Amino acid sequence: MKRILAAIFVACIMVAVAFAYFHHRHVEAQRQAFDASSPIFTNIPTAAKPALPRGSAPDLVQQLPGGAHAVVFADMVELRASSFANELASLAPTPAQDPSYTNFVRATGFDYTRDLDRVAVALWPQTSPTSVLALAQGRFDEAKIERYVLRSGRRVKINGTYVYEVRAQNSPRLVRFAFLNPHEIALADGPAISGVLGPERIRLDPPMAARAAAVSRAPIYLVARTQDLSKDLGVDASKSAQLARLLSSVHAISAAGQPAGKNLNISASAECDSTVDAFELSTTLQGLLWMGRAALADPKTQQQIGPQWPALDAALKAADISHDSNFVRLRLQLTPQMLHAAAASSANGVPQR
Repeated sequence: MKRILAAIFVACIMVAVAFAYFHHRHVEAQRQAFDASSPIFTNIPTAAKPALPRGSAPDLVQQLPGGAHAVVFADMVELRASSFANELASLAPTPAQDPSYTNFVRATGFDYTRDLDRVAVALWPQTSPTSVLALAQGRFDEAKIERYVLRSGRRVKINGTYVYEVRAQNSPRLVRFAFLNPHEIALADGPAISGVLGPERIRLDPPMAARAAAVSRAPIYLVARTQDLSKDLGVDASKSAQLARLLSSVHAISAAGQPAGKNLNISASAECDSTVDAFELSTTLQGLLWMGRAALADPKTQQQIGPQWPALDAALKAADISHDSNFVRLRLQLTPQMLHAAAASSANGVPQR
């Protein structure tokens, strides 16, 4: 009897190992197919392969001032040409639903859906003198925009360049913007705009520039550095010392999006202090992911979350987490169904609890 039980036990182990092996092969095949359609990341930003030429896009990012905590870039020309953009546009409010924007377009002649080509944004904490600075390329009617701004603002000179200042609504901050040339403007909510004006410009610092170069093949991306990821993400990790320690080991994040038909392939990479930290963080996040999927399978949980649960459920099912050296990777394919579910839940509002 003991031999029979032992044989059954060994057989079960072999079946489990075989299942795990084939599951691993299947997942790896999916990851490789995803990466092949979205060649975004290299493992080490400082050793990144040269990015493919993208016109003046890399130059726009490199013109951002140094010291920013995060950098965001979007090539609106490439994004507008994708099928995914059409899906996204179908969810945008119509002019009748947003009369204030219609009035803005009429007064300035600028509509971001057709006139904005590329934008690069530098971000700082809200407590900083400047929290956002953007450089934008496109088609601008300088005369119309100037008349519109001077209704409530003024024009000053900084580093030899005319700068327009407008008080932000419900904020003590001054929004400043300037025309760098007929097709490029700079805009900031603080004094950092002086860093992109005049001959002595403060360029993006080398570590951020290297990380941006590593993902510059993608038409939309973000790179950021962090000293306290839990705080930056608004995550309360106080109840888990291990999670708090692992999140504190992350010192840089990169994320990029690549249209793939009607979908958007999203890849994110968290750079940890060590390979061990990356392995532990990946394992922890995989566990949380499976727990989230299991929780959303419960009708009671679905009822508690309300109309947002289908979009959240689809995102959790599509997400894939892995690790590679000292990097933790997230892969997610955003589909039209997920977009429409999220839009529907937003329209329905958050349920009362």
